[in-house]
Amino acid sequence: MMDPELLRRLHDLAGTNLQELAGASIAGELPLTNALVNRLIAERLAASGPVQAVQVDALEDDTFSAQVSLRAKLIPNVRIVGRIEEQPEPHRPVLGIRWSMPGLGPLGMLAGSALAFLKALPHGLRAEDDRILVDVAELLRSQGLGDLLPHIRKVQVHTRSGAFLVRFEVRV
Repeated sequence: MMDPELLRRLHDLAGTNLQELAGASIAGELPLTNALVNRLIAERLAASGPVQAVQVDALEDDTFSAQVSLRAKLIPNVRIVGRIEEQPEPHRPVLGIRWSMPGLGPLGMLAGSALAFLKALPHGLRAEDDRILVDVAELLRSQGLGDLLPHIRKVQVHTRSGAFLVRFEVRV
C-alpha cells in the first residue's frame, strides 16, 4: 500500500548505493489517506480490465471496506469488507487480508469463485478463497525498488478511520 512514488523519491535521494548511508536507521509511520489510496487505485484501473472503479474506506481496528464497480453492467456494485489478519515477517513478507461480502447471506459463499475470474490483481497480489495475500517483496520489485529489500527490517499495515498506517523500519 505504500505510495510507490514516495519510495522512488527516497531511493533517488539515497542513490543506488545505499551502503553510502551505512549505519542509518529510519523508522516511522506513513499515513496513507483514503483519498491517496483511491487515487492510486484509480490510476492503476485506468487501463482496461473488468474492474471499472474501487472506492476504499479505511476503518478502525485493521479493517476497511471497498466498493467495487465492474465494467459489466449486468453485475451490480459489490461491497467488500477486508480485515488485516497477517503482518509481513522477514521470513515471509506477506500481508494477509481476509475479505467478506456482508449482507449477501448464502450468496457471499459463492462470491469467491465468482470474483476469481477477474484475475485483475497486480503483481504481488494473490487471491486464495476468502483471503488476499500481498507479497510486499514482489510489490517492491515490480516497482523497481527491489534493492531496498535487504534493508527493510519491519513493515506493518494497520488502519484507523480514514487512513492506512504503514509502519516501517529500514536499516542500512
